[in-house]
Amino acid sequence: MATEKISRWNMHKFPITSQMEYRKARRAEAQAIIDKNAQIANGFAAISKNRVAEEGNLFSRIAMERMGQKVSKRA
Repeated sequence: MATEKISRWNMHKFPITSQMEYRKARRAEAQAIIDKNAQIANGFAAISKNRVAEEGNLFSRIAMERMGQKVSKRA
């Protein structure tokens, strides 16, 4: 039974210490995945934030150019 891999279906066959080690390892794996996903999400949020700011700058620049054109046409 020592060579058999622990899974959630056969866990009850193993001693408590082995079960605790298995659960601890699974929690560590899950935390690593959560951390990785959070880093990816934060990266996308930063990209989106920067994109929105640059779009705002672009729209502002276009509006200022159009206002300048209207003023120059009136003069």
